[in-house]
Amino acid sequence: DNWDNPYYGGGEKQPGCWFDFWIGKVHFVLIDGRYYRESPKGKNPSMLGPAQMKWFRQALKKPAAFTVFCTNVPMTPKVKPGSKDTWDGFATERQKIFKFIADQRIPGVIILSADRHRSDAYKIDAGIDGMYPLYEWQSSRLTNQHVHGLIKHSLFGYNQKQSFGRVDFDLKADDPTVKYTVVNIDGKAIHSLKVKRSELQFK
Repeated sequence: DNWDNPYYGGGEKQPGCWFDFWIGKVHFVLIDGRYYRESPKGKNPSMLGPAQMKWFRQALKKPAAFTVFCTNVPMTPKVKPGSKDTWDGFATERQKIFKFIADQRIPGVIILSADRHRSDAYKIDAGIDGMYPLYEWQSSRLTNQHVHGLIKHSLFGYNQKQSFGRVDFDLKADDPTVKYTVVNIDGKAIHSLKVKRSELQFK
């Protein structure tokens, strides 16, 4: 009763904190990766549960210049080695999401995630013919002194100081772009990566 957002989860029958919103032509889709999470020790466990997955698929299909999929834990494989708390513990469901994006030919999807005490950029190969690479940008160390080590297969990573990730969209360009910049606590831009909308389309 304290939330104004009408899309906050599935209501009383399907509680949780998933929702989506728009800024211009950019669609942000935020999932709840905890409420319906099954044990990763089970067979083909689910992080989202059937009701949230149904909503999530419908949200992904909405036409947008960019669709920003926000997940509380990393999607890229092996960014927290040995852990099943990330999407590595839900690999079958992760691949189903990739396949849905491919089957529906949904363009312009990027991933934002957290839960690692550093700022990273990754490029995911979903292993599906004709599918564009999925870029994942992680950042969650702005207020934390504790640090996690860098990952060799990242496009770049930063953990020397607290940092945050800034995402900028240019929708006025002939080929719209999205840019991820890692900014440290001193306000210095450390790394950046710009991706064109044309790079996030099916062949």
